[in-house]
Amino acid sequence: MTDQGNEKRVLALDVHPRSFGFVVFEGPNRMLDWGVRSFRSGANAVKIPAATKFLALLDEFRPSAVVIRERLTGRTAKLTRMLATIERQARSRRIPVRRVSRRDVNRAFVGFESNKYEVASALAQQFPALASRLPPRRKCWQSEDYRMGIFDAAALGVADFVRHRTRLPADLVDDSATLQSHVDDSARKNHSAREVEPGSTF
Repeated sequence: MTDQGNEKRVLALDVHPRSFGFVVFEGPNRMLDWGVRSFRSGANAVKIPAATKFLALLDEFRPSAVVIRERLTGRTAKLTRMLATIERQARSRRIPVRRVSRRDVNRAFVGFESNKYEVASALAQQFPALASRLPPRRKCWQSEDYRMGIFDAAALGVADFVRHRTRLPADLVDDSATLQSHVDDSARKNHSAREVEPGSTF
């Protein structure tokens, strides 16, 4: 069950078939925890299943909501099962699951033209604790660094706060407006240096 005292607390997840990135927000301008949880199979299998790792986050932080990406196409069967498990477990604890679309992220990070690395750079500026986790800008032939899952989850959380700020208590409305201002400032600073990479959009 959701903790009445944790109304500002949101768990944002970037879910993939073999891992998920997560960020726990305490309001739009503070992060409590972040990381990547792996549950790959095969020779290098991780023995703790994804469902157990997700439940551990719910039990530790007791968020008021779980935020995930809205996926309209391209789901694998494994990813579909994983998302269904997340929703089922969250709702068993009476925690609502909210979906954030690509459009929501674009609206929250105006000026980045959906470029994931620039969004991640803006997040690292707004949340300095994430700066050490920001991977180098990847080349077109390189696979995406697993740490980008943290930034993708953070982007979903920020977009959710920006999207809902008109329905939040007054203090949170102010906080999310401040966050949007920081993001917009970062977009203007990076505008002249943008470099869109293949396969790097949300």
